[in-house]
Amino acid sequence: MKTIVVPDVHVPFHSTQAEKKLHSLIKKHKPNKIIFLGDVADLHGLTVHRQIPRWMDKLETEIESVRKYLKGVRKVAGNKCEIIYIKGNHEDRWDRNVEGRLPAMRLIGVSLPKFLGLEQLNIKWIEDAGQTPVRTEAGLNKKVRFLHGHEIRGGSAFPGRHALKISKLLGENIHIGHTHKWGVMCHTMPKIGDMFAIEAGLVADKRKPGMQYAYPQSDWVMAIAIYDSSNKTSPLPSFHTI
Repeated sequence: MKTIVVPDVHVPFHSTQAEKKLHSLIKKHKPNKIIFLGDVADLHGLTVHRQIPRWMDKLETEIESVRKYLKGVRKVAGNKCEIIYIKGNHEDRWDRNVEGRLPAMRLIGVSLPKFLGLEQLNIKWIEDAGQTPVRTEAGLNKKVRFLHGHEIRGGSAFPGRHALKISKLLGENIHIGHTHKWGVMCHTMPKIGDMFAIEAGLVADKRKPGMQYAYPQSDWVMAIAIYDSSNKTSPLPSFHTI
């Protein structure tokens, strides 16, 4: 089994170069599964902090851009490929706005997956990866679990630190997004053995306006990972930097 893992995309502030790279990797490796680690949609029009005034009225544009991005992935991957979309903290902006401003709108199904057309694209939505485990097969008969990373509080002073914390808490090999940093940490747990924890980086364009609020960005790395369960030498994925 081959699984392609895509970290934070932040559409419409995504990297078109990374998008082309993703399509190329899908065509080449023909994955059985594609996992988006969350923050596919930036939803900058809904943020209450670090607001860029010229983006305040572009929510419709953002939603349409995410639909287009996901439609492109589905077209390249084909109908047999399983695509999973883990909810990140940026997607949570949608729920916070509905709950905080128009709570009754929940009663008529005003959900983000509905507006993104995920059902029509046959993309599985994971509301909370902390409660609904998402896993895949890695090399050496190992398994790895995926979360966005915000499900457990904390951050990374250095790449891999937060993923390591989660791995130790859950007792599993862990692969997360959220931090925008790219790092691999290994550790050993009693009765379990050697384990790994990965922070996946991002595939957003740091030069675009929605991404320029966060500094420093020197350790933000653009990378896509591919797990191959037939790997006989390592459980780690191959990394394709952009």
